[in-house]
Amino acid sequence: MRDDLTVVYYTSNREDERFEARIRRSIRHASRGVPIISVSQKPIDFGVNICVGEVGVSGLNAWRQFQIGVQAAKTKYVCPAEADTLYPKEYFSFVPPRDDMYYLAPLYVCFSQRGYGKYFARKSRGSESAMVVNRELVLSRLEVMYDGLPTWGPDFDAVWLLGKQPREFFHMNTPVVSFKTDRNMHRKTPHEIDDRIRDLPGYGNVRELIGRYSK
Repeated sequence: MRDDLTVVYYTSNREDERFEARIRRSIRHASRGVPIISVSQKPIDFGVNICVGEVGVSGLNAWRQFQIGVQAAKTKYVCPAEADTLYPKEYFSFVPPRDDMYYLAPLYVCFSQRGYGKYFARKSRGSESAMVVNRELVLSRLEVMYDGLPTWGPDFDAVWLLGKQPREFFHMNTPVVSFKTDRNMHRKTPHEIDDRIRDLPGYGNVRELIGRYSK
């Protein structure tokens, strides 16, 4: 078990509870004993839980919850884990060679919304929801990002977590998979429209994966 990494799981508890419970079970299995801090809007039994109350669904609130979890962590590195995302074991074993922000790739979106085609599509630019980063570095970035902003509130467009902060990519054998569901905060997400597939190594068929987690 690693002693230099903390998983920071954050959720608005908006997804179906059965779905979120399956995601948490997957994270617990893949992280293999790495400490977990969960920051939720309803109490949950997952690692050390910090419940902030029903503050609402927004990007500002999501990253604020992440910030609260990072502040509570005591390890050199932290990695986010979201309530709609599957992470392979490699994600939790990666050790950054430098104190930069590392996106772990590839990342695929699993489109599972009702009334739309079911497929995987690569998100080539990665996501802050799949990174391993030095705790002090990301805390300093979050402090800059939230300077002058309210603790909780609606979405905002003025700042971005990474800004011009340098980042690196680390490529894994098994992808990170983010579900796009009807209960996501955003209906759409950027992805490679020419890279739509029905079967993904490590996960199998898209409809079978959706069935295992969403039904």
